[in-house]
Amino acid sequence: MTLKRKLIISNILMIAIPIAALWAGSMIFRAMIMGDVLELLEDYELYSDSVLKRELARHYPLLLGVWIGFCVFIMVVIVSTNLFLTRRMIKTIEKPLTVLSNGIAQIHLNNISFRIDYRKNDEFRSVCASFNDMAQRLEDGVRERQKYEADRRELLAGISHDLRTPLTSIKGYVEGLETGVAAAPEARKKYFNTIKSKTVDLEHIIEQLFLFSKLEMDEFPLDMRNIDINRVLAGIFDECSAEYAQRGLDIHFTPPQKTFPVFVDALWLRNAIVNILENSVRYKTKERGQITISLADTDGGVLLRLADDGPGVDALDKLFDAFFRADPSRNRKGSGLGLAISAKIIERMGGSIRAEPSLPEAERGLAIVIGLKNK
Repeated sequence: MTLKRKLIISNILMIAIPIAALWAGSMIFRAMIMGDVLELLEDYELYSDSVLKRELARHYPLLLGVWIGFCVFIMVVIVSTNLFLTRRMIKTIEKPLTVLSNGIAQIHLNNISFRIDYRKNDEFRSVCASFNDMAQRLEDGVRERQKYEADRRELLAGISHDLRTPLTSIKGYVEGLETGVAAAPEARKKYFNTIKSKTVDLEHIIEQLFLFSKLEMDEFPLDMRNIDINRVLAGIFDECSAEYAQRGLDIHFTPPQKTFPVFVDALWLRNAIVNILENSVRYKTKERGQITISLADTDGGVLLRLADDGPGVDALDKLFDAFFRADPSRNRKGSGLGLAISAKIIERMGGSIRAEPSLPEAERGLAIVIGLKNK
């Protein structure tokens, strides 16, 4: 029952009960008076007004006392009814307020998982539901904040490690050149080539960090157009297949005869695909790795699949997190940002990306599946 209905019923009872008591008392009072009068008339068999007036005057003190008692009784009934109904209404309001107060106290004590269980069908039910919704939002916000802090700490640790590794190598080789450790021309050339290689690695890490920060803040423009994804893939294959083959990764891609229209930014899509290729070539365990690129139609879009024959990954759900490594004890071969950048690019263009095993369980492998819309 709603509070509004309870208040209406309470007010009606506060009026009806005193009226009923007044009516009952009047009937009793009238019966008493009429009983005395009728008894008087029967005794004297007199029906004159003078006799009636005398008898009424003789009984006046008694009648006055009865009337005063009756009025006191009515007042007691009114006050008692009012107090009883008021106490019931106070309890009706006080109980849910206590429940709400307890809920607020639990949140104040950082028990953000606390929820109010209120089942009465009145106005407080919606208030308690709003409280639970607020508590859920607060809990989600706290969890998101905790995850953000954990990601931030991991990001800082990853940045410091990835920057320190090439810098340490560069410092070591520079000191070797200064102290004359590499005195022979061939040794000096080797040292200089190593320093150059580490400098390139350092430049790549900084560029990836800069790109990742822009993606995080959505500070990069998109030139979204309808294109045939075959053209993007064919361009990547023509430009990069020879380079990756030298690094031990063979790319297999046969352009389909049909067109696969997608609504994307071609430049950013190329960046995302190249990052996936880089991940495959960096973490391959065979002398010659293989990666196959294929396309398939979907309802309202295109499915792009890049499947390699590498070692695979167990924690597929974390693969697109920044600085994630499937095996932290393994030698760090990349910046840990490539797949995170690819995921943000694809999602920014309205697509989807996921990871799955590309081979039977015994052989493992990793497949990156990208869903793109055609408008």
